[in-house]
Amino acid sequence: MRSYIIVAVLLLTSHLNFFSQITINGQISNTKGEPLPFSSIQVLKTNKGTTVDENGNFNLKLEKGNWTLVASFMGYKKVEKEIQINNSPIEVNFQLQRDLLGLNEVSVTATRSDVPVYEAPVIVNQIDSKVLENTQSLSISEGLNFSPGLRLENNCQNCGFSQLRMNGLDGAYSQILINGRPIFSALTGVYGLDMIPSNMVDKIEVVRGGGSALYGGNAIAGTVNIITKDPIENTFEIGTNYGLINGESADRTFHANGTIVSEDYKKGVSIYAMDRSRENWDANGDGYSEITDIENTTFGFDAYYKPTAETRIKANLFSIREYRRGGNDFDLMPHQADIAEQLDHNIIGGGLSYERFSKSYEHKISIYGSGQLTNRDSYYGAGGRVLNNGDTLTQSDILAINAYGESKDIAAVGGVQYTYDPNDQWMIIAGSEYQNNNVIDEMPGYDRAIKQTVGTIGNYGQIQYVPLSKLTILAGARYDIIDINGDYNFNGYLLENRENLNVFVPRLSVKYDILKNFKFRLSYAQGYRAPQAFDEDLHIETVGGAARFTRISPNLTTEKSNSYTTSLNYTIFENDIQANFVVEGFLTDLNDQFITSNQRELPNGVAIVTKRNGEGAYVYGSNIEANIAMANKFTVQLGGTIQEATYKNEEIIWSPSSNDENKEAVTTSQILRTPNYYGFLSASYNITSSITGSISSVYTGSMLTPHIVNPENEYTVLEKTPDFTELNLKLSFDLHLSEKESSHLIFFAGIQNILNAYQQDFDKGPTRDAGYIYGPSRPRTYFAGIKFGLE
Repeated sequence: MRSYIIVAVLLLTSHLNFFSQITINGQISNTKGEPLPFSSIQVLKTNKGTTVDENGNFNLKLEKGNWTLVASFMGYKKVEKEIQINNSPIEVNFQLQRDLLGLNEVSVTATRSDVPVYEAPVIVNQIDSKVLENTQSLSISEGLNFSPGLRLENNCQNCGFSQLRMNGLDGAYSQILINGRPIFSALTGVYGLDMIPSNMVDKIEVVRGGGSALYGGNAIAGTVNIITKDPIENTFEIGTNYGLINGESADRTFHANGTIVSEDYKKGVSIYAMDRSRENWDANGDGYSEITDIENTTFGFDAYYKPTAETRIKANLFSIREYRRGGNDFDLMPHQADIAEQLDHNIIGGGLSYERFSKSYEHKISIYGSGQLTNRDSYYGAGGRVLNNGDTLTQSDILAINAYGESKDIAAVGGVQYTYDPNDQWMIIAGSEYQNNNVIDEMPGYDRAIKQTVGTIGNYGQIQYVPLSKLTILAGARYDIIDINGDYNFNGYLLENRENLNVFVPRLSVKYDILKNFKFRLSYAQGYRAPQAFDEDLHIETVGGAARFTRISPNLTTEKSNSYTTSLNYTIFENDIQANFVVEGFLTDLNDQFITSNQRELPNGVAIVTKRNGEGAYVYGSNIEANIAMANKFTVQLGGTIQEATYKNEEIIWSPSSNDENKEAVTTSQILRTPNYYGFLSASYNITSSITGSISSVYTGSMLTPHIVNPENEYTVLEKTPDFTELNLKLSFDLHLSEKESSHLIFFAGIQNILNAYQQDFDKGPTRDAGYIYGPSRPRTYFAGIKFGLE
């Protein structure tokens, strides 16, 4: 009998709760009063919410009490309203303001949690799809120049090896993430930034300053997070672009993107594909390329599923196949050319994650796994020829024929993260992950083999505390247990690397709101790089017709750093005018920094340089940026860097042997290939409702760069390069195909590097120093294209 009474009471209580719910009606519109269909309403700190209809109207039922409603729509600033529900239905309307600069978009890179860009404890920069489109960036490598403190450089005439420099430090000091996971491996990092097409990317988040406390080793200069397209609304677009490098060599691309989202927004998938074909180009008429042949085919998808309001499952998968070749005699096999560098990459990567919130949304558990498999066939050789019947093989012929290589790389990461976010005052994050990278890089012809496995168990924790409404304190640390098992074989010389390292790295950040729109930030972070093979060690370039490799010194120890950043950030968010200004100072103190020197040529003609520890270095300077938007009419983003990058003691770049007469050692106190001044500009203006003009520019200041002028003894001099200003122009015409703008047809055309600011003193012929390359990556280039899309 008692059980029946309990059931009856429960049923009565549930009915009373149902009837005690009060209706909230309202509309979400923009500042012009136009409805924003399919925007969302969320009840803060609950799993309750709804999506508005096609007229912007919503209906929601809540119990009596005090609640906070949050209205949001992509590309608009969120609005919160506190309401009190009594006995009568109420009406709550929202007007959302366009977020033209993306300051209220959520970033995950700065803290490993969702936080608006403007409220993050450290400065976060975003390179979104609009910037990539306005600057005509076909791959993300071209778009990375358009963020303060970042500079992309080309390091090889033959193969087009490029790397990202952040705050004056080369590529190995930056951690590249894909969807927040460190699967952008050492081998992929050599050419990977060129391989990822811009239509694969939703946005790129950049956090300057040490990030090892969150993401492990290599994040000394900062972190770049490549975020692929997330399905948000039903769209479809196809397009093509045709470019002419110096009006001569063709660069063709075709892309397609599509997204499908269910009506209840519980599941969705986005698909992307790109095909690119670029012809090689010779800058000085010597028959040897400065820009490589490229054939790239990429496709992939991102998908999500929400079984309940508190759970979310995400999956992504991508495939990249890229062939590139540089040198000469492109119609012959690589071993028959005078010089050839040829790479054929096949990459498959992806990830799976599961997120679950508690009913109160105070607790969150994330379980994730990501991986990437890379297979690379390569050829780095010189001195080949076409053999006829009866020809006798020479030593050069044998070496050329055997200069093929094969590489396999597996990078994987898996982990779990817990987030506790009970209120606006505290947030705690703790996690553990395992990273593994296994690389085999073999070139039998040169008797070279790298076999390396690096496993890292990382445990991290972070506390964000807001003791005052104006003050935010972020403190965190990471403890890594690293196991390195490497064999490096060069011409019969075997170096074994068996190390177990324990590394502890802390971070501390403070944000203080001087005024509502005026913020001060201060950060300190430690970082490290383990003594292992990195991206530049897996790249081979030719000098004087001989391949050049990097050997790891047997005494190489862990490189460590201390990074300090401080900034002032002022924002204007007034109706049709939005602006964001940042002045940032940075200092990175490197200890036992890695440096390559002591180049020597072996009897088989292979040149060897040694990676060793230096005495330390300082990199310090300032980043300045300004972003301004006026309604939907005009947007401009610009930034500049002033810096110094010096060694604590002069480092030897080249030293004479006993056979070198009247030669003195070449030394430098400057970190090479690092200009003291560089910057960018990107602006777009809607001339009419259908015509948009875009202008962009990249400035690269003068710098010191090494130049091998005598291939016989690898004698190196330091050249001071000129400065460059690259100016680009693009014009787009949007032919609206319907009154509701649900479809569009866009024609565009433009010129890149209008001023033809390009290096003029390339080495010539088969004995050239392929690494003597600097400045913009292309000469004057003309382009035109068309895009068709549905929304």
